[in-house]
Amino acid sequence: MKERLRNNGLKFVFLAVLCAMSLPAMAYDYFAEGERLFRENKPADAIPLLYQASQIQGTDPRVFVYLGICYQQTGKYADAISTFMKGTSAPGTDRKTLFFNAGNVYFIQNSYTEAVTMYSRAIGIDSAYAPAFLNRANARVKLEQFPEAVNDYTLYLTLDPASWQQEPIRQLITLLSGEIKAKKEAALRAEAEKAATEAEKLAAAERYKKLMDDVSASLQAVDNASTLSAGSEDVMGYNEEGQLE
Repeated sequence: MKERLRNNGLKFVFLAVLCAMSLPAMAYDYFAEGERLFRENKPADAIPLLYQASQIQGTDPRVFVYLGICYQQTGKYADAISTFMKGTSAPGTDRKTLFFNAGNVYFIQNSYTEAVTMYSRAIGIDSAYAPAFLNRANARVKLEQFPEAVNDYTLYLTLDPASWQQEPIRQLITLLSGEIKAKKEAALRAEAEKAATEAEKLAAAERYKKLMDDVSASLQAVDNASTLSAGSEDVMGYNEEGQLE
């Protein structure tokens, strides 16, 4: 009887140990250690731990942000974007931050169109998310979408009026606004020049047509004159003696 109780006690301890090693606890351990390494600026060491944590259901949703940033810091851009995008479909994650960070990775790779798309998705989740407006404006400048960039910079300053970047951004808005005006004026001049060129082409075509009509009329006059003169030429005759004149 005592032996059976002892065995049951051992089973109970064994089951307790298994419970203590359940998946949520393991996920927490992986995440906690990975987060520590991440905060110590050791991204390469943090990656395997954070990756393991990201595979376990119920892990801290911040794992996708930390893991993606670690991939970014180590130059593994494709893995970073993949992690951020995977995180956007996981429960409880900060989706706007994940889209924002994906946009940053695209920006680093000079993929500005894709960056604008990611920043726009972040803004779609939170229309008051100032950093996304700032970075989308920067990407739009790279794409030479100056009016859209000015609009984003202006919205950013509205959302974050105390930004330490306020003054340089205002200067940039002034520069871009001047460029926008110059481009509009250049477009108007080009349109005017195009219209003038088209008018000149039309006038030249009219002059050419008139010239050809005049030439054609002159040729017809010459032909008519030739026909008439051919019927009025002198006819050789014989004199009275029957000799050819």
